[in-house]
Amino acid sequence: MVEIVRQISSLHQAGHQVIVVSSGAIAAGREYCADQSNYTSLPSKQMLASIGQVRLMNTWSDLFNIYDLSVGQVLLTRSDVSDEKRAENAQNTLLTLLSHRVIPIVNENDTVATEEIRFGDNDNLSALVANLIQADLLILLTDQEGLFTADPRTCPDAKLIETIEVIDENVACCAKGTHPDGVGTGGMTTKLQAAQKATTQGTSTIIASSKEPNILISLIDGKKIGTFFPSKKI
Repeated sequence: MVEIVRQISSLHQAGHQVIVVSSGAIAAGREYCADQSNYTSLPSKQMLASIGQVRLMNTWSDLFNIYDLSVGQVLLTRSDVSDEKRAENAQNTLLTLLSHRVIPIVNENDTVATEEIRFGDNDNLSALVANLIQADLLILLTDQEGLFTADPRTCPDAKLIETIEVIDENVACCAKGTHPDGVGTGGMTTKLQAAQKATTQGTSTIIASSKEPNILISLIDGKKIGTFFPSKKI
């Protein structure tokens, strides 16, 4: 988080507008609770999200404060973007925060979301937010360099796919078996879903590794890193 904040602050100073779609509320809440055995039901996860969201936002706020930047919290559910009026309100909030040079920190509102209205992962949430504000670029950070022809952790011959024009069944097969360590709800499959959502609405998308030094700054400077999905909307 420290490194992400440093890079975003540099981009912000250069005049770029950046929105952070952050996960981790439930995980942060789980760290606070010593006994985790009974926290598997939906109400328990909502409780963890309620506890963790405060800790998560305090951390983002403290880190951005180092660079004299303010943050604003935006919690969303699927109904917030599927309903026209609520989507317009969310859009206005995000754009107004950006116009006032405030960094929006977006997360799914896990404290009230149910299985029927959950986004399910922050990759898809980030794509919907990108579409909402007509973003120029969506960057999906992960622990891999991008999408490979196979899982590079188990297949040493796997090759990085630098550009994907069309997300078809062959591409989807490359993403199978690339779920992370179980802390999150995403994986490469949900990143492909997010790329599909974003590119069809005019936002180019990049999947890249957060471990790459200065990854955000390098991508904004136009360096070819990770897997690039060009916008399909003319």
